[in-house]
Amino acid sequence: MGKRRVHLTFQGQLADEPAIWTMSQEFDLVFSIRQADLTDGFGWIMLELEGDDQKLSDAMRWLEERGVIVAPIEQDVVAG
Repeated sequence: MGKRRVHLTFQGQLADEPAIWTMSQEFDLVFSIRQADLTDGFGWIMLELEGDDQKLSDAMRWLEERGVIVAPIEQDVVAG
């Protein structure tokens, strides 16, 4: 089991889609939303993801293919 902390940015129609839920179901991942913000047509979310290492990598690729900007969080900015 691996863990990843990521910052995801959604723009346009992506901000209204349930991409996080779909990803968690598709790749059998557990997620915890640490911070998020959504305004007209733009949103970002900081997630902590847990699951199989290969499925985590596949899920990040899946999000990017849909136009989500995926950036790793290196520091423990989502703790607490």
